Amino acid sequence: MPIQTELSLQQFLATATTPCVSLYLPIEANQLEKNRLTLRHLINHAKDVMATTWPDAAWTAFDAQLDPWLSDPKRLADVASPGLGLLSDGQQVYARALEYPVSEVAMVTEMPQVLPMLLDMQRHFEFDLLALQRDSIALYHNMGDVLTATELAADAPLTLKGTLGTELRGGETNAQTIGPGHVSYHGHNEKSAEEEIDQRRYYQAVDTYIADHFSKPNQRRLILFGLPQNLAVFREVSRNSYLSGSMQVELNPGGLTLADLDAALNVLRLDNGIRRHQKTLATLDKARGSGLFREDLGSVISALNQHAVAMLVIRQGARINARLDNGGLEFKSERAKHNNLLNDLADAVLAQGGEVRVLPENMQDQPVVAVLRYVPAP
Repeated sequence: MPIQTELSLQQFLATATTPCVSLYLPIEANQLEKNRLTLRHLINHAKDVMATTWPDAAWTAFDAQLDPWLSDPKRLADVASPGLGLLSDGQQVYARALEYPVSEVAMVTEMPQVLPMLLDMQRHFEFDLLALQRDSIALYHNMGDVLTATELAADAPLTLKGTLGTELRGGETNAQTIGPGHVSYHGHNEKSAEEEIDQRRYYQAVDTYIADHFSKPNQRRLILFGLPQNLAVFREVSRNSYLSGSMQVELNPGGLTLADLDAALNVLRLDNGIRRHQKTLATLDKARGSGLFREDLGSVISALNQHAVAMLVIRQGARINARLDNGGLEFKSERAKHNNLLNDLADAVLAQGGEVRVLPENMQDQPVVAVLRYVPAP
């Protein structure tokens, strides 16, 4: 679940002071004491690192910011995600629940270590999943790689018969009395037509309910799961602007367990990641054609110093042992040797309101490239 914080990441980076503590904690479900013990270990390790690398910095201020995560068990207990990121400069804390598992990290650096957080944010794939049968529905919520069932209220249109009730037209009775001793029977075609009308009316009720109670309030994408013929009917009647136009799963949800539904979404999740990377590559190609592409490290830093970087694209797993120093690079100090310059560049771009993307190793040769807002002065 999301962690409520008064700061956005951009605000935190724009105001963060030096040094900064960065903690990444894997969260094990129903293991509160174990999670607290791991966090205590990470905090103690960061304290030891600060004493060595930043001897003039007072740990007291950082302890005041981080200790509530240990002293108040409810904070960790409320984190229902696989990981947690905590960034603190001693004056403020930025906390973010992570959708994907993360390794234990405790670092003290000049600038916050945001790359694990950015990679998790980039992989963010949240949506509501509507499992659609001809005469019933179920709703689920997908966060990253985790699918959970959504409990619907008693007034939700769970079934066609329960929703339409006495207004059901293609129901069980197919005969109508038209006079004394005379009965008129519906033919097969007429009954099928009325059942189709009932299905459309039911789907209209479902569409309105899901849009009003979930899609619009949460501003969250809706993806359909069902047989192609049912999905086609729902799309014809839907007025939900959050309904995905390109993503759906064409399988019968009847009889499927939560684990079955979750496994069926893996192709969709993979496809979403590929689309995201393709969009980034298309942006890079467009920038090349317009002269707004930079791949030389010195040119990237120069553009960054002039606030001209619109998007920074980092190769996943890449590292440059250096640090920014008055607009230039410094390689020799112990701090530089233990610092990843690419993280600092990402911090700076985000603080300036730009975007940061991460591409897989096989999609990018250079450790970092940039798309510019404009061509800066030489």
